[in-house]
Amino acid sequence: MKRFMTLLTALLFGLTSAMAVGLNSSDDYPIKYDELPAEAKTFIAKNFAKEEISHITIDKGILNDEYNVIFISGIKLEFSEDGKWTEIDCRYSNVPDNLVPEKIREYVATHYPKNQITELKRDHNEWEVKITGGFELTFNKDMHLVDIDD
Repeated sequence: MKRFMTLLTALLFGLTSAMAVGLNSSDDYPIKYDELPAEAKTFIAKNFAKEEISHITIDKGILNDEYNVIFISGIKLEFSEDGKWTEIDCRYSNVPDNLVPEKIREYVATHYPKNQITELKRDHNEWEVKITGGFELTFNKDMHLVDIDD
């Protein structure tokens, strides 16, 4: 009985480990612009029309896919499976003002007037903002500041 329990424990541990590796692995490969979801193409055309695309990849996950668009200028956009943007990373410039929620823009302008927003991430519950100077600000879905990381 003791051998059986040891064997069962080892088997369960092995299966759990294999599942964890499988959930974290992904297939990341290049795609053409035409393969992006319509909403992502519309977003790019409206907000980054002057930028030249370096490459586009799709990250095929087990639960969902993610699209990455990298421009020659270094700007990186991430989109969810349905084409909604999830991240805008403008490491060498600032995120266009029209893409930053007004309350976040106002907060940064008031509290960090010499800094620019260089990265913006969003998910269901929060917004993460990186500004020049190395600060990372986190806002909840109601646009209230909940964390500052330096």
